[in-house]
Amino acid sequence: MRIWIGVFVLLAVQGAGLAAPRVTMVPDAPRPGEVIFVTLEPEQDLLRAACSWNGRSYRFQFRGEDGRYPLALPVSASTKPGEHRATVYWKYANGEMGKETIAVQVRPRDFGVQRLRLSSSQAKKYSSPDTKREKKLIWAALDRVTPERLWRGSFAMPVEGRISTPFGIERHVNGKFSYRHRGVDIAAPEGTPVRAAADGIVALADDSFLLHGQTIVLDHGQGVESLYLHLSRIEVSAGERVARGQVIGRVGQTGVATGPHLHFAVYAYHEAVDPFFWMDLPFH
Repeated sequence: MRIWIGVFVLLAVQGAGLAAPRVTMVPDAPRPGEVIFVTLEPEQDLLRAACSWNGRSYRFQFRGEDGRYPLALPVSASTKPGEHRATVYWKYANGEMGKETIAVQVRPRDFGVQRLRLSSSQAKKYSSPDTKREKKLIWAALDRVTPERLWRGSFAMPVEGRISTPFGIERHVNGKFSYRHRGVDIAAPEGTPVRAAADGIVALADDSFLLHGQTIVLDHGQGVESLYLHLSRIEVSAGERVARGQVIGRVGQTGVATGPHLHFAVYAYHEAVDPFFWMDLPFH
């Protein structure tokens, strides 16, 4: 995988005592469903900093031991190819502030279409009022932003198996468009161990869901979470610290599933991004 690295020096628009932070963006020509890793390197600690991107504002949450401020900026799977703009804002403790708008070239990507046939009882579960509770709990877990970065380097595959549904594909259920697939489905025998893709904290572990089946969400810090659905068994508890490669559950077909598989997804600031992008990160 070719990696583009963009380095930009921001120009202060107010104050002249401190130099503008150095900004690094990797990659600077992403595809939809990928992540831009933005790093600020200021002369001194920042009072606050944020990045405006695709209609949302993302805060730089954490200063690392090296004095840098990292941010995992998601590129939505629905992002159109072409030039987009990211605007970085910062403010030093002495009141000096600045901003700079950076052009980001998003490359084209075709996800394809998948057509599914579900029984009427399975299809009803997608809109059942009983699923509101589980959706609310999952969304709340995916909304967590732990300031500390808990993961290091590339993620690991949680289970070995056949990829039955890739990330980003448009799913048509019983002849109608339903949603864009937010993760990857990995077909594997029931009971196969499922392992944590990266170090993190268990944000959710629930075996009562009607639609998603037995579910785990891991919080990896700095707005990054991973999601594991349709498990036959959960082997961790909420609040537990887990390590990359640790067994957290078993493959199953609970909830709405046409066979035993793991639905595995990665989110950055509640935006679904391609899990395979995380398997070969451009840094450690």
